[in-house]
Amino acid sequence: MFLGGNDRDKWIAALVWLLGVLLAVVFLFVVTGLGYAAVEVCFSVEDAKRLVVELEQKRILEQEVKEQEGLIENLKRQVELLRQENQLLREQVQLLKEQRDIYRVLAEEKDKEIRKQRAVGFFERMKSFVMGAGVGVVITLLVLY
Repeated sequence: MFLGGNDRDKWIAALVWLLGVLLAVVFLFVVTGLGYAAVEVCFSVEDAKRLVVELEQKRILEQEVKEQEGLIENLKRQVELLRQENQLLREQVQLLKEQRDIYRVLAEEKDKEIRKQRAVGFFERMKSFVMGAGVGVVITLLVLY
């Protein structure tokens, strides 16, 4: 297989041969890698048109996604504001109920007061009427006699 010589020389020759093969393989990978990198990719006209259309659609869809995300953020803010407004309205309703109860108690008290005044007022009017009639009778009797 190798040239003549001792075992050591044969091993050295085998290592040199393996190193050469290894360098050749590495060189081929590097050269082919550079060769493939420099090669342009070719498409058919139909594939190129389809690729351009799909890339444009992708750009449009990405733009729409961004717009929708902005709308979603706005809607989230609106929902939070509406929740706060709802809470404030609930508090306002509670305050109005308390105010209504206070007005109801005041109206009942005022109604009681008015009834007392009417009851006293009736007897006071009757007393004034009787006194007026009595004075009128006395004056009439004095005038007639």
